[in-house]
Amino acid sequence: MRREKEETAVLVRVTPEKSKKDGDGHAVGVICINKHGELLRLYPMGFRYGEGLVDFRKYDLLEVTVTKPEHDVRWESRKALSHVNLESPLKEREIKGLVLRLVTSIERLNLEGASLGVVKPEILDLEIKVNSTEAYDRQQYFNLIGDFLEKGEKAARMPVEIRFFFKCEGEEVCRGHKIILLDWEFNETVRNITRDEQEPAAVERKIEEHFSDLMKERELYFIMGTHFTYGTWMITGLFCPEKNGEIQSSLSGF
Repeated sequence: MRREKEETAVLVRVTPEKSKKDGDGHAVGVICINKHGELLRLYPMGFRYGEGLVDFRKYDLLEVTVTKPEHDVRWESRKALSHVNLESPLKEREIKGLVLRLVTSIERLNLEGASLGVVKPEILDLEIKVNSTEAYDRQQYFNLIGDFLEKGEKAARMPVEIRFFFKCEGEEVCRGHKIILLDWEFNETVRNITRDEQEPAAVERKIEEHFSDLMKERELYFIMGTHFTYGTWMITGLFCPEKNGEIQSSLSGF
């Protein structure tokens, strides 16, 4: 199998799933953008709990050795064989310059046969469903989300499910999309809220307040990705740059 090296900037660390090959390990899916402005899905980026989680964060530059995945036919997907953190993260204004070039709509992504994309949503409603407020440690919480992803909505439930009802900016005839949020960082926020609050109504209120406060100072973009098995769209990550922040449109960070 042909191997290639890609230099990419991390946009999204997808919520870790329990590894099927390594009973003690987990695998992280990563959505990155390369120097050509293309979105890539890298998997699996492995790690173990208790060992520093992962050695990269949002906006970090990685040099990744990749090959074509055996079973994933989505053209943006790559099998990650190894990676090196180049210890040179891009600034938010550089990432914003790259991301804004990609903003589109879900309808257009479907027409193009894409499985990754960026949309600027017009939020119509926010649905929060609290299934459980039990205190979960990070690994248990991630395992529950992994079960949800693997088994589907009818067979497994996340402790707290957040769905946005929205239109993509520029859509005129769209009746709206209702899509679940699976952003790792936001799920960590939700997990922290459920550790402090036991009443579902209080959890919902705290999540709504957090999101409201976030939107006062920041713009909102959804990093979209399709489910491996079902092909349905998910909000895999949030990109929230400061409002009226600078934009650097060059790829000098690479």
